[in-house]
Amino acid sequence: MKSALAALGAFLLITTAVSADSPPPVAPAASTTEWAPNEVIEVVAQKPGPAFWHVKKGEAEIFILGTVAPMVKGTTINLDHMSDTIKGARAVYLPPTASAGLLSAGWFLLTHRGLLSMPDGKKLEDTLPPDLKARFVAARTALKFGPEKFDDDPPVLVAAKLPGEFNKVHELVVDGAISNVKDLAKTHRVPVKMIGDYDALDMLKEMLRLPQPAQQKCLADSIAYTEVATPNAKPLSEAWAVGNVKEIKAHFVPHPFEICIQQATSFGKIKDRAVADYLKVIHEALSTPGKVVMVADIGAILRQTGVAEVLHKEGVTIEGPAE
Repeated sequence: MKSALAALGAFLLITTAVSADSPPPVAPAASTTEWAPNEVIEVVAQKPGPAFWHVKKGEAEIFILGTVAPMVKGTTINLDHMSDTIKGARAVYLPPTASAGLLSAGWFLLTHRGLLSMPDGKKLEDTLPPDLKARFVAARTALKFGPEKFDDDPPVLVAAKLPGEFNKVHELVVDGAISNVKDLAKTHRVPVKMIGDYDALDMLKEMLRLPQPAQQKCLADSIAYTEVATPNAKPLSEAWAVGNVKEIKAHFVPHPFEICIQQATSFGKIKDRAVADYLKVIHEALSTPGKVVMVADIGAILRQTGVAEVLHKEGVTIEGPAE
């Protein structure tokens, strides 16, 4: 049961940063993502390696590392530029997360165990519409799982588990860049700070209480992720490793839970808090001399109403690599 709750909680990472609009749904083509206009970014030459976006105001500056996921495990990355950028920084800020504390999670497991299982002893696949069942069976079969693997799980829980199982089988990682950043920060003795960690227990409850059609839509989005991640993961990883923004955009795959999670009203509260915390860190960094490094999902930087566009509207110049 604890692993089931952890699987759902693992997909409640806040990756929307200062984006105000809803992200596009997972679709067969990654190119459907709506990116900010090119004029938002002032193009500058960059050294080989993962791309940074740079904001400067007087003696203060922020370097924003755009991350992608999933990435192929073992992708060769030139870390020299990343290392040089982190060296001498006042702090490195990691994206906010949403999680459930151990005590809260333990109480939840004691009092809401029924939400973690299919109702009335039903089997998952017996409750799915024919088209969704066919896609789900194909997805789990490709991962070499039998029906018993998910039989007792409600659709929203399977929607949370499926991408993780897919990533494991295909040796894809979702936090490789953050691990690199932490290691380099430790090497250069730069403090690492989390922008925020928000209690997601209410959101977990809401997600598990969604009506079956809504849960099935979440499952469909996760299945779509397994269908598009395979052909896109390798070129996306290779493009990120060298800072090729054009190819990153071409192979970018939105997280499958981005739309599903917005059905929870408590997500809006967490998102608003994350937006406020991101902006607070950015504005404080730009008012204090010195260098700060931030890590953010590349979609949160370059999508419409993302970090770059918001700062552009505030009259702040943001520099980045050419496409």
